[in-house]
Amino acid sequence: MSYYPILTAPGCTGQTTLYNFPPNNWEDMRKEHRLVNLTWAQDTVWRSVTLGELAFGAMQAYTLVDVSTHVPDDALPLLSLASTPFPESSETLPASMQGTSMPNWRATLGLVSPLASTCYQGELDPFPAPGSLLTFAPFVQFGAGIENYMLLLNLEKNPQTRTSIIEIYDSAKPSRCLGRSEVRNNAISVVSLDGLGLGPEDLPVIICKGMSGVPLFFSKTTGGTCLSLEHTHPPASYVIHGKRWDAQKILKTEWFAKLGQE
Repeated sequence: MSYYPILTAPGCTGQTTLYNFPPNNWEDMRKEHRLVNLTWAQDTVWRSVTLGELAFGAMQAYTLVDVSTHVPDDALPLLSLASTPFPESSETLPASMQGTSMPNWRATLGLVSPLASTCYQGELDPFPAPGSLLTFAPFVQFGAGIENYMLLLNLEKNPQTRTSIIEIYDSAKPSRCLGRSEVRNNAISVVSLDGLGLGPEDLPVIICKGMSGVPLFFSKTTGGTCLSLEHTHPPASYVIHGKRWDAQKILKTEWFAKLGQE
């Protein structure tokens, strides 16, 4: 089963709601209590503690306040459901419970400000390293007092810290890079999408040649009265028949070759 991060973003705190019941009635028929484990990367190992037990059919919300006594400020808190506790220390990411795949067993991942909230149904599985990323950003919003960010969620089996660089381009003018930013593995990296010279008719394309991740696009008004959280899908998800991952490789190769070339 996947992990469920507690998000963070400028002006907001995260809230993740876990559900101990499956999203379908044919893959996992067990009606049992499950442990809620908390895992994070620290000092080149994975650390884990058990937060409690969730009865079958129940749901429970967790915030950063609930895990602050365990997780350092710069670490990504990862929740999961399991039948047994995880080891307190591990050199590789513990294997969480096997759940469902059609659809995946998900949680509600949300961001909350003092005046508003936003969320989506999601999960986080470990990516291969080093990996790569190609995504488009049609969710940038324009207007007075609106801030736009990309939140890059990454999880890898290895707890060792490493970094990479993302590059942002206008897809219609791919020769000039509009901005670069460092991102970190096993973390949520916050990248501002403002001040890049993009307009309402532009379609940003964002790449990373050294790291994969889930790109979330977060917009907020300056006072936090309005929030928006959207995510894109990997290029392979748009291929219906045939070898989906081969098609994704072709798309990445073509765009990587085009971007930044005079």
